[in-house]
Amino acid sequence: MSSEDNASEGNEFRASDGELAALFAPEAVRAALIGLYRWHEEIAALPLRITEPMIGAMRIEWHREAVEALFADPVIVRRNPVIEGLSLAVHHAGGPQQEELNAILDAHGADFEGRRFESLADVTDHAAAADGRIARIAARMLDPGNFHPGAASAGLLCGRVRLLRQFPVRAGRQLAVIPDDALSEAGLNAARLATGREADAARAALEPVYLAAHEALIAARADMRGLPVAQFPALLPAALAAQCLKHVRRQRDPYRPSGEPGPMARQVRLIWASLTGRI
Repeated sequence: MSSEDNASEGNEFRASDGELAALFAPEAVRAALIGLYRWHEEIAALPLRITEPMIGAMRIEWHREAVEALFADPVIVRRNPVIEGLSLAVHHAGGPQQEELNAILDAHGADFEGRRFESLADVTDHAAAADGRIARIAARMLDPGNFHPGAASAGLLCGRVRLLRQFPVRAGRQLAVIPDDALSEAGLNAARLATGREADAARAALEPVYLAAHEALIAARADMRGLPVAQFPALLPAALAAQCLKHVRRQRDPYRPSGEPGPMARQVRLIWASLTGRI
């Protein structure tokens, strides 16, 4: 582990959308859900914090070995707050399986392998493999044995919005969510996008991604019909994703977005969603 990793692990967590949503879950599952969301937040942030592909790949492998240890006999929990939290989720009813966590690591690890989003379908695949899988696990932990498509759709929305929120950093590292065909149509390529000097062209290239995220929001709302009440907290992160999508799409310069909704606005949105049953 590098000194950078040690330092980051000692920092306090900023409450993620998932962590805030987990506060609306029953007490018996709340800590396990928070552990799951914090782990995913850590993994999803690795490509933003680590610039050297080899170091990033090593960090992914460190997490893979930590996950394997959680399923060993006897169980080994590494002394790390993220892994300790994940262990609560792994050993909770309906918790994540090893192959699910490895698939999430694979999805984010691809950023250290020169990933390119050649089409919107690639964006969808990534969002489904990471955030969609997390949402399905969360729904299962809340209501074991009762599958409903709403959670996967909500997770897909969260994944798309996460990539949009990360645009300024991802663009600078040539990992932006914009598909190749949209870049070409806007007269850009990954190298020019990384300079941050062509905000109008970048905004135009992002438009198909915004539209796809909005379509994901419509689909998530439709798929919520008939959702078991017990699973609703697993969809609450999508309420915050919908709020953020509206915010980021208003930005004139995607490289320099203004502040996102603050803690109070996020809490109000979650309360509204929990009272209305809508995202």
